[in-house]
Amino acid sequence: MEQKRVYLNFLKYLMMRKFYLLLFFVAIVFQNANAQKYLSPIFNYDSILNVKFGSNVTANSSTPEDQLYDIYLPLGDSATKRPVVFFTHGGSFLSGSKETSDVVALCRAFAKRGYVTVSQNYRLGYESFDATNAKRAVWRAMQDGRAAVRHVRAHAAQYLIDTNMIIYGGSSAGGFTALHVAFLDEPQELVLGIDTTTYTGPGSQGLGSFKGTTNNLSNSDEVNAVINLCGAIGDTSWIQLKDKNIPVLNMHGTADNTVPYGTAVIKLFSTIPLLNVSGSSSIRKALNDKQIVNRFYTFCGLDHVPFLGTTAVQKRWMDTTVLFISQFLYYDVLKLSAVNPYATVQEIDSADCSTTGIYATPISAAKISPNPTQHSVLVELKNSNAMLQQIAIMDLTGRVVGLHNIYNENQTTVDLQNFDNGIYLMKIITSEGMMIERIIKE
Repeated sequence: MEQKRVYLNFLKYLMMRKFYLLLFFVAIVFQNANAQKYLSPIFNYDSILNVKFGSNVTANSSTPEDQLYDIYLPLGDSATKRPVVFFTHGGSFLSGSKETSDVVALCRAFAKRGYVTVSQNYRLGYESFDATNAKRAVWRAMQDGRAAVRHVRAHAAQYLIDTNMIIYGGSSAGGFTALHVAFLDEPQELVLGIDTTTYTGPGSQGLGSFKGTTNNLSNSDEVNAVINLCGAIGDTSWIQLKDKNIPVLNMHGTADNTVPYGTAVIKLFSTIPLLNVSGSSSIRKALNDKQIVNRFYTFCGLDHVPFLGTTAVQKRWMDTTVLFISQFLYYDVLKLSAVNPYATVQEIDSADCSTTGIYATPISAAKISPNPTQHSVLVELKNSNAMLQQIAIMDLTGRVVGLHNIYNENQTTVDLQNFDNGIYLMKIITSEGMMIERIIKE
């Protein structure tokens, strides 16, 4: 009897051990599935277009103008509280729309990664081209940005969003809007020349408060992080210690002739001086001084918004921009992992351009086919001048299960016949940088 009892206890021990090992494996798989969700494009997306979030009189008309946004939603995502990312268009507060190509591309890219994304319109125009009216143009855009944030929060149940994770970003004038939505929020920060009495239209001295009257929703318009792509802020002193929980990403070109890389007078049409603003380099210093989490990528030697356009180089800069933002959101905002052992795009500060000779280079995207595969995949760099150097195959625990050194080839075939079926990560090191792609063995 005693032997039988010992034997049964031993069997029970083995069964419990297998159970806990299974739980551990499931946890690892779940964790890595989430990593893929926010780092890689694994979903299709749907969009709801022309959602009205408010209306307001403009710089040029006393007739209220409807303000609209387009919202992009990941298809097949089972999460009920998803982070939201705004990508707001540029155009010097004179032109542009929610359909501008760079913000649409960004919205689609991040909806495919599991985010709910928003591209919004805001009121455009100046009463006249001078410093005071330039500030007024930014103020109106900021009010409309806040109104859009309130509207999205008010519809959290419809869009299945996490109201505590709203990231506001934008390109050029949209970057201005993002920074002012986040950091211009107290009476002592009021811009000289801004009258906060009620705005009634052209000729009105009043512009309304920070919140504005584009809508009267009571939801919070605070944001949880900022993405500034080639934008600037009116005064870096508006970035205060109270803002320490708002991580910021900046990307900017050192040769930007539209929005200053540092602190300088901004010129409309590159000729009409408007006002002093601080671009990404100065913002970086202010953030570091306040010990606010931030990431900075310098487009060394490049002009304004190098990722906007349809040329091969501009598309590759868009790839770099998407990868850098993906890392920022995953590691610094969502905080889904403490460290980033496979950083695809490294930070480049202004000093790196001058002291090390680093010249910003877009990461070359790779085409992997077929994927899924039963036997092998062809890895081909889309830039014919880029060269493969090494490919590492990792399982979902991060363990390297295959390593291939390549010598100056633009494409190569990787044999997967001896791999078990499942999902793997392919770390591709090229002459231009490093990327990680997902592959499926069937």
